[in-house]
Amino acid sequence: MCGRFVNIEKKEKIVNLFPSSKVLNYSNKSYNISPSNLINVIYKNNNNIYIDNLFWSFSYFNKQNNITQFVINARIETIVSKYLFKESFIKRKCLIISNGYFEWKKIDNTKQPYFISIPKNELMFFGGIWRQEIKNNVKTNVVSIITKEANKNLSKIHSRMPLIMSHNEGLEFLEDKDNKFLENNESVVEDDIDYFPVSKNVNNPKNNDENCIKEINL
Repeated sequence: MCGRFVNIEKKEKIVNLFPSSKVLNYSNKSYNISPSNLINVIYKNNNNIYIDNLFWSFSYFNKQNNITQFVINARIETIVSKYLFKESFIKRKCLIISNGYFEWKKIDNTKQPYFISIPKNELMFFGGIWRQEIKNNVKTNVVSIITKEANKNLSKIHSRMPLIMSHNEGLEFLEDKDNKFLENNESVVEDDIDYFPVSKNVNNPKNNDENCIKEINL
């Protein structure tokens, strides 16, 4: 899964990479982004490319439990068979801007956080889907990050990983009408990914500074 990540990329760089885009909003850098935060996203709508910050989490009403539930990730393996995700994947793909993410490895009876990135904190994109929901009587764009089975290297930390992309792959993803990424989703940048343990301070979303991505000794 992908439940926490980092975005410290400057808006100017993203605009240069997507020169025809229209900037609606852009959130400040964060070393500890958590679900329900506004996250920086690139999406296409009516043939225009937008840079905007979207609410991280799809939601649906669980009639069985009579509660609203939130979904931050969508599995690529089942994305076109799930009612919650299918239409968005076919019609509303997007890119999430990131400089790395956190995952927790089970060690004995505890979970140790690791920071996973392209050294040092190079820009990467997560594949995602977006849609519009009504929140507090207001139309709100929301996003979910697509995940897949972890590659051999990252499976040492966790069984899942986000759908990671380079800039060029991201451009293809936004234009992908044939949904080829359902099968061919191994990125050229995956071999460059590295990871290291970080402080458990990252467990608390209120901790949000460079110390979150500082390597520690175990």
